[in-house]
Order: sequence, then C-alpha cells, then structure tokens
Amino acid sequence: MRISTGQLYDRSIQSVLDNQGDLSDIQRQLSSGKKLLRPSDDPVGSAQVIRLTEEIDLLTQFNKNSNLLTNSLEQEETVLSNINNALDRARVLMVQSGNGIVSAEDRNAIAIEIGQIRDQAFDLMNSRNSNGEYIFSGFQSALPAFSYDASATGNKYVFEGDGGQNNIQVSDTVSLQMNNSGQDVFENVFARLTPSITGSVGATSASLEMQSQSAFDKFHETNYDSVTAANNEFQVSIVSPTQVQVTNVGTGAVLDTLDYSSGNAFFYQGLEFDITGTTGDTVNFQLDPPQKKSIAETLNDFVLVLENKNTTDSDFDDALADALVGLDNAKTSIGNAISEIGGRRNTAQTILGSNLDLEISNKAARSNIEEVDYAEAVSELSRQETALQAAQATFTRVTGTSLFDYI
Repeated sequence: MRISTGQLYDRSIQSVLDNQGDLSDIQRQLSSGKKLLRPSDDPVGSAQVIRLTEEIDLLTQFNKNSNLLTNSLEQEETVLSNINNALDRARVLMVQSGNGIVSAEDRNAIAIEIGQIRDQAFDLMNSRNSNGEYIFSGFQSALPAFSYDASATGNKYVFEGDGGQNNIQVSDTVSLQMNNSGQDVFENVFARLTPSITGSVGATSASLEMQSQSAFDKFHETNYDSVTAANNEFQVSIVSPTQVQVTNVGTGAVLDTLDYSSGNAFFYQGLEFDITGTTGDTVNFQLDPPQKKSIAETLNDFVLVLENKNTTDSDFDDALADALVGLDNAKTSIGNAISEIGGRRNTAQTILGSNLDLEISNKAARSNIEEVDYAEAVSELSRQETALQAAQATFTRVTGTSLFDYI
C-alpha cells in the first residue's frame, strides 16, 4: 500500500494529539479526583452516579428534618415539663387550702400564689419556638394559642388556635408530628363528673354525695349514652324496707339490688345516697354530659373561690374537688403529650441512624464508580507520558524520511 507524504504527516500529528488528549484526561482525573469526566466515559456508571447523588441529597434533607424535629420536640417537652411542675405546686396549695385550720387570710395568700401559677401556665401555653411561631396554636402558628378576656362572663381563657398538627418528612415513607395542639393538651381536659338528683316520688328526703370519684368516673364511662338522653337517667326504687333497686329509666334494665335501711346512707358506684322513705318511693338521678375546661380556667375558677369570703364550706368543698380533679386530668393530658413526644423522638432517632447508614453506603457506592484510583491514575499518567514522548520522537523521524536521502 502506498502512503503519501500527507498521510504520514496526518497520522503522525493525529497520534501526537491522541496521546496529548489521553494525557490531559489523566491529568484532569488526578486534579479533580473524578474518574468520570464526561457521561460518555461510562454511560451506565454516570446514570448510577446521578441516581446515587439524588438519593444522598434526599437523605441529607431527611437528616436535617430529623434534627429540626428533635429540636422542636425537645423545646415542647421542656415547656410541658415546666407547666407540669407548676401544677404540682398548685395541687399542694389546693390540698393545703382544704385544711380546716386554714384561715381566710391564709386562703387569700394561697389564692395569690395559685394566681401566679395560673399566669405562669398561661404564659407557657403561649410559648414560641426559635422561629417565633406559637408552639401550641396548630396551623395558626402566627397567633397566640390562648387569649385572656377579663371582662368575659364565661370562660376568660379562650383557645385561639386550631387542632392542626404540623408533620415533617424524615424518610421516604415516614412523617412525624412536630407539635401538639393546645386544644388537645390544655383545652380538651375533662372537668369533674358529677351526678344530680332530678326528682323523687314519695321519699321524705333524698340526697347524694360523691365518695369515690374514680368509681363514679368508671360508672359514668360505662353507662353514659351520648345519643339517647333518656338512657342517662337512673331510678332508685325502694322495693322493700330492706332493699332498693337501681334501674335505667331509658332502657328499663335493672342494674343492681342493694341493702337499704330508711334514713341510713348506702353506697353505689362511688355515690353515697341518703334516702328516707317507704316501699314504692323512688328517687331519680342522672349522668350529666362530660364537660371540658382548660387548665388555666380551672386554676382561675379556684382562685375566685379562694378570694370570695362569702363561700360556704359546702361550696368550697365542691370547688376544691372540681379543682383537684381538673388539675389531675390536666396533668394526665400533659403526661400523655410528653409520652407521645418521647415516642416520636425515639422514632426520629432510629430513622436518623438508618438514614445515616444508607447515606454512608450510597456515598461508598458512588465513590467506587466516579472517584479516581490515584495509584492506577499515576501509573497511567506515566504510561501516557511515555507514549506521548514516543509519538513526538517518531514524528520527526517518520516525517523526515525522503527518497532524496538515498540518492
């Protein structure tokens, strides 16, 4: 095959240029630390690198979300713990106020301290996070969770937020609640359940008093009918000089038969009945609908009772019982919220650990595909330098060959 002088020059120049290009690529790999300089170097590997990078970026965002969630939950837990501690002190003062030897001046002093605890709890219920958002306002985080209206005739402490729960994504499939609404924690707290006598037939006298709140609460929970009001009325009938029978008026079902002696008290489901009557007499009592009262309102109502010097002993005892039950129910609600926070924190930490492991695994896989092996690259650089030098050395010899050299 005949090769022209032009072809010799073209091939020699192309050989030098190819070696220079390969050497340049090796130099770029060493300087950048990346083995894949362009998608064409490894189309399949480049696609894998893109997918792995997207996954790593997503995991990084999930980890940031987990840290934000943990910080938010820790702050809320601190606020709830402070409120719980304040309520512990309020309960001690309430029990102290019920002591028979406490004077009116002592009760006034107790009212002042419980009033300060009320204000402290109200302030904590309107706590903000690091972004200036109200923690317990639900979706209405720009507005205070609770407001106070001293001129209101009913509740003076009003919930202004909503029941919204802000969630944050911490993995592909899991999102966790960042906050508890004040409606759930502070507002939806059950007040003390109490029965009331609705009427009697034939009985000379009839009264009932609460003796065991827990026993009555269980009875109320089991028997209260929120749909049919008639089923919430019960009748105590004197069926003989020694027995009474308790019947559900709405359903007609006989619940119990108890020992009875006219004029002597008997107990039923935490209630003490004192009925004076004869066979055939009846006394009706009903279960009232459950009521809810915020903890701030419970504290405020008891402060007003303590400050009222005209409160009778009977009224004070009822107010104290209402306050203690409301306080205990509030502490239960706060305790449940703290437990939920702990559960979410544990879940977030578990998922964070899993995400970190996945992130390390994905980074290692991406590194194996795209990052340069320096030992191999340095060896390749030496080889390419030798090849380039050889191409340059042969260029002058090949292009310098002429038939005239042999004449």
